[in-house]
Amino acid sequence: MFFSLSFTGDNYPIPESVQVNDSFPELSILNLPQNWINSQIRYITTPVSRIEQVPGETKSFWVYNIRDDEYEQITVTLKVVGLYSLIYSNLSPTVAPDSVFLEMKDTFETTIYPQLTEFFGSPPDIDDNSKIIILVIDIIDGYTGGLYVAGFFDPRHQYLDETWSNEAEILHIDKLGVDDFEIVAHEFQHMIHFGKDNEEHIWLDEGAAVFAEYLIGIDPFSGSSAYKEDFSANPDVSLTYWDYDDSEGLVMANYGASYAFFLYLCEQYGGASTIRTIVNSSEHGIKSIENVLNAQGYSVEFKEVFRNWTIANFLDDPSIANGDYGYYNTSLSMSVERTSPASSVPRVENTVPYWGTDYLKFTNRLGLPFNLEFQGDINSDFMVTAILTNTSLPMNTKVIPVKISDDEFGNFSLEETGITADQVVLAISAYTPPGKNDHDDFYPSPLQKYWFMVNPQEMVISPGNLSFTNEDLYIWNVKVSDQHGYNWQEADGATYTIITESGTSTGVTGNLIFNSDSNFWESDPIDISVLPLDNTTYRVKYHFFNSTCSGIAYSEAFQIANETSSESSSTTTEGPTTGGIISFPGLLLVLSILAIGSLIVSRNKK
Repeated sequence: MFFSLSFTGDNYPIPESVQVNDSFPELSILNLPQNWINSQIRYITTPVSRIEQVPGETKSFWVYNIRDDEYEQITVTLKVVGLYSLIYSNLSPTVAPDSVFLEMKDTFETTIYPQLTEFFGSPPDIDDNSKIIILVIDIIDGYTGGLYVAGFFDPRHQYLDETWSNEAEILHIDKLGVDDFEIVAHEFQHMIHFGKDNEEHIWLDEGAAVFAEYLIGIDPFSGSSAYKEDFSANPDVSLTYWDYDDSEGLVMANYGASYAFFLYLCEQYGGASTIRTIVNSSEHGIKSIENVLNAQGYSVEFKEVFRNWTIANFLDDPSIANGDYGYYNTSLSMSVERTSPASSVPRVENTVPYWGTDYLKFTNRLGLPFNLEFQGDINSDFMVTAILTNTSLPMNTKVIPVKISDDEFGNFSLEETGITADQVVLAISAYTPPGKNDHDDFYPSPLQKYWFMVNPQEMVISPGNLSFTNEDLYIWNVKVSDQHGYNWQEADGATYTIITESGTSTGVTGNLIFNSDSNFWESDPIDISVLPLDNTTYRVKYHFFNSTCSGIAYSEAFQIANETSSESSSTTTEGPTTGGIISFPGLLLVLSILAIGSLIVSRNKK
């Protein structure tokens, strides 16, 4: 008989568990109260797995029926006993002959177990027998068509006294994959990973599991790999949000993305030790990766690693940028969502999921302009990268990150780079802002909206005037005209954002409306009480656009300062009743006669 002691209080600082025999010699030296000892002893019968197993014996296990979402008990026969494995099955010899189980055992004992335990660490051992049970059965999954559940690791069996728990280390392998031993490696990684971190995000756990296939010598991207083909065809699949139920037909693309990311991490950021440390980390997901990379001396945020990875997926050329944009142990070719001439592209609206990427290709005759304007949903965060390629001599490729402002606006001019290119590819990704969930284990990512234009028509914006009463700021007399001098009375977008002089958004934003009586654009009263009274310099950023035109302008700089500390030689107006004033540093004219001409920002001047 074996006993386990569980100590839940702080009165007796002794080991968490003590194994004792019937005479309790270990307890006698602890000098603990007998009634307390009796209350802590839990009797456990000797597990069957500690008894010598003999091939041919039968045993019953609880197994999860995926299709019906219920547990059922099955009886299986022990086929093979190994040093680290017990292989059971209920399949007929015509489906799975004994030779298959012998080969599975040999592969597990000589390759899978030693390779993965050395790389990732030891598996859990809840049944205290140092063996992994492999159940080879017909997994009831309910999938039709080309997909099926090839195997799974059920963490329920890692808990004692849990309903339907077999209280053992178990891998479930389907009959259709009985001779695909990479499935065993894949599921074994899940078991090891669960022992290290039982709350790991699924995208990271699955990436490590497919990487385990690579570790035993199986290339997950070889031949007509569904992982590779589906990921290549769906580069906008989210890395961190999983379509686990395949509701959108993206689950294989999810696997491919997770594996490609792990392979890229291994090749570019510290090799095998990085992957091993991530799996053994108690943190989860993105935070785990950032912590491990920073601990290893890489001063980089996850989103920058992600950006480099998305470029490597498209270019796959390790000969440039010190190898950052390519793979050494596989090859990828990502689908392009859109290919078009770059002469003039009207406003195109599109979406991309969090941690997914759209690739848009524009062909361009050498010497012709390429001017991009991008606007993303201000409630999301975006990164845009321009991949510039000259396909004729001299051939070259350059990668230029496009600066995206706090209000998710960016513009890019090929001419300003000084780079000769006849092809421009935009890699557009959305990433989760602080405070928003950065992953989901079962559902695809929500789509994030953005739009872009290429070589839009010019427009002129007169930023107008600012005035205020109490704590409200008011924008008026803003005029917008196209290249022919016609004033705008309608716009698809007419927005304002109060920004600091460095360009950081204050979060105060809204829409301008056209006043048909005065023929100018204006705002409703804007609450500026949220802005601190600390002499910070602000501007108002205006953004107007329709299907073919887009433009930005900025107001004169102003401050919201304390009355007691603000003594400016500039012209000022009466401040809010709360004790602040608005001043316009360096302004020599009163608001009603602002020198508007100096504030007009045309497309060519941006």
